Amino acid sequence: MDAPMTPFIKFFLALLACVFLVWFFGCGGGTVIEPNGFLYIANSFRPGSVSGFSVTEGALGHLTNSPYITGGNAPYSLAVVSNKFVYGGVPATSKGGVITRLLGRTLSGSVTGGIVMMSITQQSQSEEQLNLPPNTPQMFATGGDYDPVVVTPGGGFLYAADLTTNHVAAFSIDSSKGTLTAVGPQGPPVGMAVGPDPFNVTIDPQGKFLFVANCDFTSPSNRGSVSVFAINSDGTLTAAPGSPFLIGPDASPGASHPVGLAVSPDNAFLFIASLDDKVYVESISGTGVLTDAIPGTPSVSVPAGSTPVSVAVSIDGGNTVYTGNAGTQNVSFLLNCVQPLATRPSPCSGVPGPLAFQNNISVGGTVGILLADPTSIPASTNVSAIAVGHFLYATDYDHGVVVSFVVTSTTACSGYPNESVTTTCTPIPGTLTQNGVTSNSGGTSPYGMAMAH
Repeated sequence: MDAPMTPFIKFFLALLACVFLVWFFGCGGGTVIEPNGFLYIANSFRPGSVSGFSVTEGALGHLTNSPYITGGNAPYSLAVVSNKFVYGGVPATSKGGVITRLLGRTLSGSVTGGIVMMSITQQSQSEEQLNLPPNTPQMFATGGDYDPVVVTPGGGFLYAADLTTNHVAAFSIDSSKGTLTAVGPQGPPVGMAVGPDPFNVTIDPQGKFLFVANCDFTSPSNRGSVSVFAINSDGTLTAAPGSPFLIGPDASPGASHPVGLAVSPDNAFLFIASLDDKVYVESISGTGVLTDAIPGTPSVSVPAGSTPVSVAVSIDGGNTVYTGNAGTQNVSFLLNCVQPLATRPSPCSGVPGPLAFQNNISVGGTVGILLADPTSIPASTNVSAIAVGHFLYATDYDHGVVVSFVVTSTTACSGYPNESVTTTCTPIPGTLTQNGVTSNSGGTSPYGMAMAH
């Protein structure tokens, strides 16, 4: 009869088993995959909050204690400086603002507006939090009717558009505390003049230019514009020659109302979502001057009634463009036909416009901001095709959720893997699908998004 195992022998055998699992799998059943970044969501319903998620290959996981209360100042848009600070643009309720008119919402409560700042506390590689004690949200430029905010790629400067005064204000960012300081007279309340109803601001990937979408709600027949400013080394702005640039047909006033902006990865093109159910594509010169990318055909239409309020460009070199449609509650998927010839998708042949509409996919509610996740799916080693994928997120304003999509495209290559593969590959249209992940923001009326890496 075998002798029973003593507690020590049981412990020793368990330890050996764990060592084996660590060697073969990692003790606990598998290797822990650290997140690629962190996604933050602006919950715009008063009193407002910011939700935080870890992002792991497109999957979203709630951060501990999320959502984070913003002290009664409900932000609509967000900007992030690395893993250090989150900034939110807070429109003033008493002054209205183009957002409330666009979405048909009435904001309740008395809010003075401004820019709210929350510091990020890194807990571990897989966890970070906002404003743990003794930190509290701070307000800057109080009294301004700010919504769109953006930071430079290096995190040194922040720019915010005032929806009431039609100005954009410049701030420097303290790298250790996150505090904002007005950049001379270009800070509030003066700032730099832009067109009527500035709805969105963006900066190109190289940090050279600031773009402002001037929606111009003063009349439905008005022709909106885009203001362009060169960003100087000290954070000051210099208007590009001819700015602001009218958007739409040159021969008539048109009815363009620019609301969404995105710049191609190579800084060559500006994509503009407009409330006239069109996406305009403008070439960007070395001085920031905008001209129609395809003269005579400056835009492509999305389905009638879409009301696109946001636009995003894919991170695979800009092969695809997406619009977030508040009217039809979906995302439009378009091919970029102004790409260099060597990488232009083959279905663009014969397409007269700058983009080729492919399809819509439902979100289920009023779409707010789109965000293309720079986390890529690894390419396959198949010698006949290279599978490339990336992720796209959309806020659903009505249902309080963030909807995730995966975009998978294929590049067919002749002669692969010869050295000229980059010039002989022709992208084939990808597919945009919901990857089964709908994440509750934990707040109400999510709109703006920003990602930290």
